[in-house]
Amino acid sequence: MAQSSIEWTQQTWNPTTGCNKISQGCKFCYAEILSRRLHAMGLEKSTPMALS
Repeated sequence: MAQSSIEWTQQTWNPTTGCNKISQGCKFCYAEILSRRLHAMGLEKSTPMALS
């Protein structure tokens, strides 16, 4: 879990760790691009998005 600055909670958890490319719209997936960008920038907790 991660510490949060959201006023109504102290911690957050995101169970999503990857995705399945299911349509042509996935060609321009913002989440995959952002994941790769943050990893390339050396963000400590960032790992490339798992695709299946």
